[in-house]
Amino acid sequence: MIIDSHTHILPPDIIKRKDHYADKDLTFKTLFTAKNSTMATAETLITTMDQHEISSAAVLGMGWKDNGLNSHVNDYIVESSLRYPERIYPFTGINPSSKKLGLQEAQRCLELGAYGFGEVHAAFQNFDLGDKALMSEYMNLLEFNDLPIFIHCSEPVGHQYPGKGDSNIKMIETLVNNFPNNKIVLAHWGGGLPFYELMPEIKAAFKNVYYDSAASPFLYGSGIFSDVINLVGVEKILFGSDYPVIAPKRVLQDLKKNSLTQSQMKSILETNFKNLIGSNSQIFQS
Repeated sequence: MIIDSHTHILPPDIIKRKDHYADKDLTFKTLFTAKNSTMATAETLITTMDQHEISSAAVLGMGWKDNGLNSHVNDYIVESSLRYPERIYPFTGINPSSKKLGLQEAQRCLELGAYGFGEVHAAFQNFDLGDKALMSEYMNLLEFNDLPIFIHCSEPVGHQYPGKGDSNIKMIETLVNNFPNNKIVLAHWGGGLPFYELMPEIKAAFKNVYYDSAASPFLYGSGIFSDVINLVGVEKILFGSDYPVIAPKRVLQDLKKNSLTQSQMKSILETNFKNLIGSNSQIFQS
């Protein structure tokens, strides 16, 4: 079984009205105004999964600022999971800067069957992940339901690209320290944070933190998988592609270039994601 822990889809009507939504939402404008930007529907995702022999995929929101867009995409993600049970697992977007409206939307999505929140893009959504008062109700909801949150992370050095943003690794450290019992996924290899787990206090604090490999070939050499295993342990790594930004097979090709055991491969491709969603992992067929 291969589980892709990081994918994105959009409703067909949004894809058809790209310019309209670019005017409404900064995240959308940043990600999708370039000529080579790529969007996918649920059907396109399923076709790609079949081509690449991927059993299931976590579909994430994208850190929208506009509440209407966020709710619309969340509805589509949840509806798609109902149309493709055991193939698509919904993770819905949150917007903490919207205060009460944002929290109501988060609660609504959990009631509809979301498996967690994310992908959160704090830089574009204009809020502080380290603000404990702002984040506490969201994190309490997740902890109570044994569900994770996905955080967009970016590198403080290196090349620029659409959607990179400024993740601020200090802010992420504060989030983790504020909510030590929450499961947190730091996307895109955590913007380099695995290196800091060599520090004993960071390793201890990050005991419930996972890292995904989303868009890895655009950011790092293929050896990143072995390197991060050595830094944090194989049990904290999730295979994620960032489809449709990149084809899953490209990330899988990088993974297979590492001399990993069958057990390590199974952990990255399947077991770790099941552990991430905890008691909810019974939904997966063996």
